[in-house]
Amino acid sequence: MNIPSRDELRQALADAGAAHHDYEVQVLGGVRDELWAGFYAAFVLGRVGDFARASTLSRWLEEAPLTDPWADAAAMYVLQRLESGA
Repeated sequence: MNIPSRDELRQALADAGAAHHDYEVQVLGGVRDELWAGFYAAFVLGRVGDFARASTLSRWLEEAPLTDPWADAAAMYVLQRLESGA
């Protein structure tokens, strides 16, 4: 298992956010996607590699602090969880 760097993970999360926004606007017609974390997890794992189970990453993203910039805070949270073996 190759754990991504903080910068790789942050960038993948930021890109997932942009792609997800487009998805909500273009596919869902502006409706909020309540299953957003699964979308992000699939996007990130496809981008940086299979470093966690999709369901686990999805849960961690939902738990990540809602601070700005979120992608950086979420990347730090995910990496902390990986390091702790959670």
